[in-house]
Amino acid sequence: MSVIFGLFYRDGRPVSGELETMYSGMKHFPHEKQAFTVQGNCGFGHMLTYNTPEAVNESMPKWVEAAQLMFVAEGRLDNRDELFGALDVPAGERGVMPDGDLMFKAYLKWGENCVDRLMGKWSFAAFHTDEQRLFIARDKWDYSDIEYYADDNIFTFSTSEKGLLPLPFIKKEIDELMIARLLVVWSGDYDKSFIKGIKHLLPSHTLRVTREKAELHRYWNYADIRVHEGLKFEAYVENLLDSFNKAVACRLRSYKPVAATLSGGMDSSSVCVLAAEQLAKQGQRLRTYSHVPQFPSSNTLSEHQFGDEQPYIETVVEAAGNIDPTFLNSAGISPLEGINEAVRLYGVPFHGACNAYWIVDIFKTAAKENYGTMLMGEFGNSTISWNGIEDALPAGEILKRYGIIGLAKKKLLKPILFGNTPFAHIYKRMTFGKQPWNNISYCTKAFEESLDLAKKIKASDFDPTFRYHYSDPKKQAIRIFDVNVSRLLSGSAIGCETGLELRDPTGDTRVIESALAIPHELFFGEMNKWVLRTMMKDRLPDMVRLNTKKGKQSSDVPARLYTHRDEMDRIFADMKASGFGEIVDMERILTEWEKLKADCDNYPVGQASHFLRPVAAFVMYRMIDSSLVL
Repeated sequence: MSVIFGLFYRDGRPVSGELETMYSGMKHFPHEKQAFTVQGNCGFGHMLTYNTPEAVNESMPKWVEAAQLMFVAEGRLDNRDELFGALDVPAGERGVMPDGDLMFKAYLKWGENCVDRLMGKWSFAAFHTDEQRLFIARDKWDYSDIEYYADDNIFTFSTSEKGLLPLPFIKKEIDELMIARLLVVWSGDYDKSFIKGIKHLLPSHTLRVTREKAELHRYWNYADIRVHEGLKFEAYVENLLDSFNKAVACRLRSYKPVAATLSGGMDSSSVCVLAAEQLAKQGQRLRTYSHVPQFPSSNTLSEHQFGDEQPYIETVVEAAGNIDPTFLNSAGISPLEGINEAVRLYGVPFHGACNAYWIVDIFKTAAKENYGTMLMGEFGNSTISWNGIEDALPAGEILKRYGIIGLAKKKLLKPILFGNTPFAHIYKRMTFGKQPWNNISYCTKAFEESLDLAKKIKASDFDPTFRYHYSDPKKQAIRIFDVNVSRLLSGSAIGCETGLELRDPTGDTRVIESALAIPHELFFGEMNKWVLRTMMKDRLPDMVRLNTKKGKQSSDVPARLYTHRDEMDRIFADMKASGFGEIVDMERILTEWEKLKADCDNYPVGQASHFLRPVAAFVMYRMIDSSLVL
């Protein structure tokens, strides 16, 4: 995917050579060409990757002398026809016009308000030299990222953090509170980077920067979507399916062939079935990539989980008739190699470190095989496959479903024990302890105290017991969206590094709006996820559509770790020798490691994932600056 970056000296000094410095941190990204434009104290850079057929005509940045305007953009617009009409673009120009030019025309006509009209994955920056005003913006919700650094004299931005790190005034200092957030699985501070001083421009936001101030503005919010009352269930399902089909269709416009990730779950299966159906009309087939276990799954999986998704995937492939599956067991990449490569690609450690080996394998394999677009289904759990919240159902409905005892539990007991009440806080503290995150975080007491972590957590709305009670169903859906912001950022990083553009129809804004408009009680039918199960009837095989078990990712990771135990022994020794023990309890990690080696078949997958997060954090410290490890 293309990259944009820039620098604005708010103190008026001229830009000279800094864009080349920024480019040096990103020149290893796959791209067709790069260009820089400087106007006095501001300069923009652009690295072009052909993501759509029209992108071959892209030429950025742009400078318009008459308007004293410099402009740079990247991305994919999904409502081109609508914009062509509104902007009076001649019919003869429409088929070849790149999306960057269309964004430019939209900005020239509507100014900063153009963000309300652009649909898809995009970001742009505009600098008005006469006003000394810089405006940067990004899409409502997609795999995009704009990271920036600002002080009184300088403002600089890039759609990849690796464009900022080479600049000499940016110190490579890790924000240890962000490390603590990772280790205790404390979501929040989504606009913060792991590097102090660098921030993310979040989805649906713009930033206006002048010499005197910087103003952040949110122009769209999924929390504002209102429920649409009065339709029949079938009408809601049809509306959602229509939005979903449109979201899939517009994501098939790609310069290189389209592939998709495919698990045994309904979200990715639904994406792949609809995409295969539409590609078949064009005489094309869909390549899919799936992870399958190398070893037998851990014996600790519950009766509601399954470790090998291949049988479910094969039924989807057979039903679609237009899918060419690729099954990867990632035997050639160890869990530690996966973590090392993931941290290199993402630039940060991430929560699902135990999944790194197969995630990296899928994306790098697809890129190597010359695919340019990867369809995903990551955001379906808050849109097409939203479960709803039983506790938020009307009392009468709960009584009908679960009887008087169920009603008492859901409407009386759960709010008392798990709601936002003084008694609930006392109960949770007595049940889970003062610091309930200790069983997953491995943070040392000294590290937590140095950050005043317990006090910060208590002052936040984060519940470290993860025992939430929702009387308003929308609150949980919004929380899921908020947490998923990190997936957008990591998806953007993967795109920059591999040239593989991730596209997720389940996160399309039309799908989000259609799903959140459905009355909450309609998500409950004969089974959970009833809207999606109804929508995909006769489209998905019933083995997948009616399945209530959940696939367990990395179900064989304990066995993989045991197979590569010598490599893991070395990294643990490095962590201990480096002084990383001041941050995480190495003795406790080593105790767990010995338990796994003693009986990997019966070691819990979840527990392995917990002690791999500190490994990912250590890898980042070592990558940024080994001297930062005390």
